Amino acid sequence: MQQQADDYVRLAHEAWNEAAPIHWRVTRALLDEIKDPSRRDIHQIQIDELQRIGLEGRRVAHLNCNNGRELITMARLGAQNSVGFDISEGFIAQAKDLAKAAGVDCRFVCTDIYKVGPEFDAQFDLVVVTAGALAFMPDLPSYFSIARRMLKPDGRLTIYETHPVTRMFLKDRDRRDRPVELVQSYFAKEPLRHETGLDYQGGTTYQAKPIYYFQHKLADVISACISAGFTLEKFDEYDRDPSQSRTSLETFPATPPLSYILTGRHAEVSGTLRSSV
Repeated sequence: MQQQADDYVRLAHEAWNEAAPIHWRVTRALLDEIKDPSRRDIHQIQIDELQRIGLEGRRVAHLNCNNGRELITMARLGAQNSVGFDISEGFIAQAKDLAKAAGVDCRFVCTDIYKVGPEFDAQFDLVVVTAGALAFMPDLPSYFSIARRMLKPDGRLTIYETHPVTRMFLKDRDRRDRPVELVQSYFAKEPLRHETGLDYQGGTTYQAKPIYYFQHKLADVISACISAGFTLEKFDEYDRDPSQSRTSLETFPATPPLSYILTGRHAEVSGTLRSSV
Protein backbone atom coordinates (compact mmCIF):
# COMPACT_ATOMS: atom_id res chain seq x y z
CA MET A 1 0.00 0.00 0.00
CA GLN A 2 2.80 2.43 0.93
CA GLN A 3 4.71 1.58 -2.24
CA GLN A 4 1.61 2.30 -4.30
CA ALA A 5 1.14 5.68 -2.59
CA ASP A 6 4.82 6.48 -3.21
CA ASP A 7 4.36 5.61 -6.89
CA TYR A 8 1.39 7.99 -7.18
CA VAL A 9 3.45 10.79 -5.59
CA ARG A 10 6.38 10.10 -7.93
CA LEU A 11 4.10 10.34 -10.96
CA ALA A 12 2.60 13.59 -9.64
CA HIS A 13 6.10 15.01 -9.20
CA GLU A 14 6.93 14.25 -12.82
CA ALA A 15 3.62 15.55 -14.19
CA TRP A 16 3.73 18.85 -12.28
CA ASN A 17 7.32 19.50 -13.31
CA GLU A 18 6.28 18.85 -16.91
CA ALA A 19 3.41 21.34 -16.49
CA ALA A 20 5.48 24.11 -14.89
CA PRO A 21 7.00 25.60 -18.08
CA ILE A 22 3.64 25.26 -19.84
CA HIS A 23 1.97 27.32 -17.10
CA TRP A 24 4.79 29.84 -17.23
CA ARG A 25 3.89 30.80 -20.79
CA VAL A 26 0.80 32.44 -19.28
CA THR A 27 1.85 33.23 -15.73
CA ARG A 28 5.19 34.91 -16.53
CA ALA A 29 3.08 38.05 -17.02
CA LEU A 30 2.58 37.96 -13.26
CA LEU A 31 6.16 39.17 -12.77
CA ASP A 32 4.80 42.65 -13.53
CA GLU A 33 1.20 42.24 -12.41
CA ILE A 34 2.08 40.91 -8.96
CA LYS A 35 3.93 44.13 -8.11
CA ASP A 36 0.52 45.70 -7.47
CA PRO A 37 0.14 45.54 -3.64
CA SER A 38 -3.66 45.46 -3.96
CA ARG A 39 -3.63 42.28 -6.05
CA ARG A 40 -5.36 39.27 -4.45
CA ASP A 41 -4.87 35.70 -5.67
CA ILE A 42 -7.13 33.97 -3.13
CA HIS A 43 -10.88 33.57 -3.53
CA GLN A 44 -12.79 36.03 -1.33
CA ILE A 45 -14.51 33.11 0.43
CA GLN A 46 -11.14 31.94 1.73
CA ILE A 47 -9.96 35.46 2.55
CA ASP A 48 -13.06 35.91 4.72
CA GLU A 49 -12.31 32.69 6.60
CA LEU A 50 -8.64 33.57 7.10
CA GLN A 51 -9.64 36.95 8.49
CA ARG A 52 -12.24 35.32 10.74
CA ILE A 53 -9.52 33.10 12.19
CA GLY A 54 -7.06 35.97 12.38
CA LEU A 55 -4.28 36.12 9.79
CA GLU A 56 -2.33 39.21 10.78
CA GLY A 57 0.92 38.39 12.53
CA ARG A 58 0.35 34.66 12.16
CA ARG A 59 2.90 32.24 10.76
CA VAL A 60 1.41 30.26 7.87
CA ALA A 61 2.37 26.99 6.20
CA HIS A 62 0.78 26.66 2.75
CA LEU A 63 0.73 23.04 1.59
CA ASN A 64 0.82 22.33 -2.16
CA CYS A 65 1.59 26.00 -2.76
CA ASN A 66 2.20 25.68 -6.53
CA ASN A 67 3.64 29.02 -7.79
CA GLY A 68 3.19 30.81 -4.47
CA ARG A 69 0.64 33.43 -5.53
CA GLU A 70 -1.74 32.58 -2.70
CA LEU A 71 0.95 32.71 -0.02
CA ILE A 72 2.07 36.08 -1.40
CA THR A 73 -1.52 37.29 -0.96
CA MET A 74 -1.59 35.95 2.62
CA ALA A 75 1.63 37.83 3.37
CA ARG A 76 0.07 41.02 2.02
CA LEU A 77 -2.93 40.41 4.27
CA GLY A 78 -0.66 40.29 7.31
CA ALA A 79 0.80 36.78 7.63
CA GLN A 80 4.44 36.76 8.75
CA ASN A 81 7.42 34.39 8.43
CA SER A 82 5.39 32.08 6.22
CA VAL A 83 6.48 29.05 4.20
CA GLY A 84 5.06 27.41 1.07
CA PHE A 85 5.66 23.71 0.39
CA ASP A 86 5.34 22.00 -2.99
CA ILE A 87 6.73 18.89 -4.69
CA SER A 88 7.59 20.58 -8.01
CA GLU A 89 10.99 22.20 -8.44
CA GLY A 90 9.61 24.10 -11.43
CA PHE A 91 6.74 25.68 -9.53
CA ILE A 92 8.89 26.44 -6.47
CA ALA A 93 11.31 28.32 -8.75
CA GLN A 94 8.38 30.34 -10.10
CA ALA A 95 7.16 31.03 -6.56
CA LYS A 96 10.53 32.43 -5.57
CA ASP A 97 10.63 34.66 -8.66
CA LEU A 98 7.09 35.94 -8.03
CA ALA A 99 7.76 36.65 -4.35
CA LYS A 100 10.87 38.60 -5.30
CA ALA A 101 8.92 40.58 -7.91
CA ALA A 102 6.18 41.28 -5.36
CA GLY A 103 8.69 42.41 -2.73
CA VAL A 104 7.16 39.97 -0.25
CA ASP A 105 9.13 37.98 2.31
CA CYS A 106 8.03 34.35 1.89
CA ARG A 107 10.07 31.18 2.01
CA PHE A 108 9.42 28.27 -0.37
CA VAL A 109 10.50 24.67 0.19
CA CYS A 110 10.52 21.97 -2.47
CA THR A 111 9.44 18.71 -0.85
CA ASP A 112 7.04 15.82 -1.01
CA ILE A 113 4.41 16.92 1.55
CA TYR A 114 4.51 13.44 3.07
CA LYS A 115 8.22 13.98 3.80
CA VAL A 116 8.13 17.44 5.43
CA GLY A 117 10.93 17.30 7.98
CA PRO A 118 10.74 17.54 11.80
CA GLU A 119 12.36 20.97 11.69
CA PHE A 120 8.89 22.28 10.83
CA ASP A 121 7.15 20.64 13.80
CA ALA A 122 5.06 23.05 15.92
CA GLN A 123 6.26 26.05 13.89
CA PHE A 124 3.01 27.44 12.49
CA ASP A 125 -0.17 29.10 13.68
CA LEU A 126 -2.06 28.16 10.52
CA VAL A 127 -1.75 25.41 7.94
CA VAL A 128 -3.62 26.45 4.79
CA VAL A 129 -4.81 24.25 1.93
CA THR A 130 -6.17 25.93 -1.19
CA ALA A 131 -8.27 24.61 -4.04
CA GLY A 132 -6.83 21.83 -6.17
CA ALA A 133 -4.57 20.13 -3.64
CA LEU A 134 -6.43 17.21 -2.10
CA ALA A 135 -7.39 15.44 -5.33
CA PHE A 136 -3.70 14.63 -5.89
CA MET A 137 -2.99 13.30 -2.39
CA PRO A 138 -3.40 9.51 -2.09
CA ASP A 139 -3.30 9.30 1.72
CA LEU A 140 -5.44 11.92 3.51
CA PRO A 141 -4.93 10.63 7.09
CA SER A 142 -1.15 10.96 6.74
CA TYR A 143 -1.50 14.33 5.01
CA PHE A 144 -3.56 15.80 7.85
CA SER A 145 -1.34 14.18 10.50
CA ILE A 146 1.60 16.06 8.99
CA ALA A 147 -0.44 19.28 9.02
CA ARG A 148 -1.21 18.77 12.73
CA ARG A 149 2.47 18.06 13.48
CA MET A 150 3.43 21.37 11.88
CA LEU A 151 1.01 23.38 14.03
CA LYS A 152 1.61 25.00 17.36
CA PRO A 153 -0.81 24.04 20.15
CA ASP A 154 -4.23 25.52 19.39
CA GLY A 155 -3.20 26.19 15.78
CA ARG A 156 -5.64 25.69 12.94
CA LEU A 157 -5.87 23.84 9.67
CA THR A 158 -8.10 25.64 7.16
CA ILE A 159 -9.11 24.26 3.77
CA TYR A 160 -10.94 25.90 0.88
CA GLU A 161 -11.40 23.20 -1.73
CA THR A 162 -13.33 22.25 -4.81
CA HIS A 163 -16.28 20.13 -3.71
CA PRO A 164 -15.86 16.42 -4.61
CA VAL A 165 -19.35 16.47 -6.11
CA THR A 166 -17.97 18.54 -9.01
CA ARG A 167 -15.98 15.57 -10.30
CA MET A 168 -19.25 13.86 -11.12
CA PHE A 169 -19.55 16.34 -14.02
CA LEU A 170 -17.43 16.93 -17.10
CA LYS A 171 -15.20 19.98 -17.16
CA ASP A 172 -16.62 22.83 -19.23
CA ARG A 173 -13.84 22.48 -21.82
CA ASP A 174 -14.80 18.82 -22.36
CA ARG A 175 -18.57 19.26 -22.20
CA ARG A 176 -18.72 22.30 -24.50
CA ASP A 177 -22.33 22.64 -25.70
CA ARG A 178 -23.54 19.27 -24.46
CA PRO A 179 -26.20 19.19 -21.72
CA VAL A 180 -25.06 18.84 -18.11
CA GLU A 181 -24.92 15.18 -17.16
CA LEU A 182 -23.43 12.93 -14.50
CA VAL A 183 -20.39 11.03 -15.80
CA GLN A 184 -18.78 9.60 -12.65
CA SER A 185 -19.95 8.10 -9.40
CA TYR A 186 -19.41 10.15 -6.27
CA PHE A 187 -18.40 6.88 -4.61
CA ALA A 188 -15.73 5.91 -7.15
CA LYS A 189 -12.97 4.07 -5.32
CA GLU A 190 -10.28 3.69 -7.97
CA PRO A 191 -8.08 6.72 -8.74
CA LEU A 192 -8.53 8.21 -12.18
CA ARG A 193 -5.56 8.23 -14.56
CA HIS A 194 -5.18 11.37 -16.67
CA GLU A 195 -2.76 11.98 -19.53
CA THR A 196 -4.20 15.15 -21.10
CA GLY A 197 -2.12 17.59 -19.08
CA LEU A 198 -2.41 20.02 -16.18
CA ASP A 199 -2.69 23.28 -18.09
CA TYR A 200 -5.53 24.92 -16.16
CA GLN A 201 -3.93 28.29 -16.94
CA GLY A 202 -4.00 28.19 -20.73
CA GLY A 203 -6.71 25.54 -21.06
CA THR A 204 -4.68 23.47 -23.53
CA THR A 205 -4.37 19.71 -23.59
CA TYR A 206 -1.23 17.77 -24.48
CA GLN A 207 0.11 14.22 -24.39
CA ALA A 208 1.28 14.40 -20.81
CA LYS A 209 2.99 12.29 -18.24
CA PRO A 210 0.32 10.33 -16.32
CA ILE A 211 -1.09 11.58 -13.05
CA TYR A 212 -3.83 10.19 -10.81
CA TYR A 213 -6.81 12.02 -9.30
CA PHE A 214 -8.36 10.67 -6.11
CA GLN A 215 -12.12 10.88 -5.58
CA HIS A 216 -12.06 11.65 -1.85
CA LYS A 217 -15.62 11.94 -0.58
CA LEU A 218 -16.41 14.79 1.77
CA ALA A 219 -16.80 12.19 4.51
CA ASP A 220 -13.24 11.02 3.79
CA VAL A 221 -11.88 14.54 4.25
CA ILE A 222 -13.78 15.21 7.48
CA SER A 223 -12.99 11.79 8.97
CA ALA A 224 -9.30 12.11 8.11
CA CYS A 225 -9.16 15.52 9.84
CA ILE A 226 -10.80 14.15 12.96
CA SER A 227 -8.64 11.03 13.10
CA ALA A 228 -5.52 13.20 12.70
CA GLY A 229 -6.47 15.11 15.85
CA PHE A 230 -8.46 18.15 14.76
CA THR A 231 -11.70 19.38 16.23
CA LEU A 232 -14.11 20.68 13.62
CA GLU A 233 -14.54 24.43 14.12
CA LYS A 234 -16.22 25.50 10.89
CA PHE A 235 -17.70 23.80 7.86
CA ASP A 236 -19.71 25.39 5.04
CA GLU A 237 -20.48 24.77 1.37
CA TYR A 238 -20.69 27.25 -1.51
CA ASP A 239 -21.97 27.63 -5.07
CA ARG A 240 -18.66 29.04 -6.38
CA ASP A 241 -16.12 27.00 -8.38
CA PRO A 242 -12.57 27.94 -7.32
CA SER A 243 -11.06 25.63 -9.95
CA GLN A 244 -12.84 27.58 -12.72
CA SER A 245 -13.15 24.30 -14.61
CA ARG A 246 -16.91 23.97 -14.19
CA THR A 247 -18.08 27.57 -13.80
CA SER A 248 -21.12 26.87 -15.97
CA LEU A 249 -22.55 25.00 -12.98
CA GLU A 250 -22.61 28.23 -10.97
CA THR A 251 -25.62 29.34 -13.01
CA PHE A 252 -27.14 25.91 -13.56
CA PRO A 253 -30.78 25.97 -12.34
CA ALA A 254 -30.18 23.06 -9.95
CA THR A 255 -26.80 24.20 -8.64
CA PRO A 256 -24.74 21.49 -6.90
CA PRO A 257 -22.25 22.35 -4.15
CA LEU A 258 -19.07 23.53 -5.87
CA SER A 259 -16.70 24.29 -2.99
CA TYR A 260 -16.39 24.09 0.78
CA ILE A 261 -14.56 25.56 3.74
CA LEU A 262 -13.33 23.31 6.55
CA THR A 263 -11.43 24.68 9.53
CA GLY A 264 -10.13 22.44 12.30
CA ARG A 265 -8.40 23.31 15.55
CA HIS A 266 -5.36 21.39 16.80
CA ALA A 267 -6.79 19.05 19.45
CA GLU A 268 -4.89 17.50 22.33
CA VAL A 269 -6.82 14.23 22.09
CA SER A 270 -6.90 12.50 18.69
CA GLY A 271 -10.29 11.59 17.35
CA THR A 272 -12.23 14.27 19.23
CA LEU A 273 -15.10 15.97 17.41
CA ARG A 274 -16.48 19.30 18.45
CA SER A 275 -18.60 21.16 15.95
CA SER A 276 -19.34 24.86 16.13
CA VAL A 277 -20.63 25.15 12.57
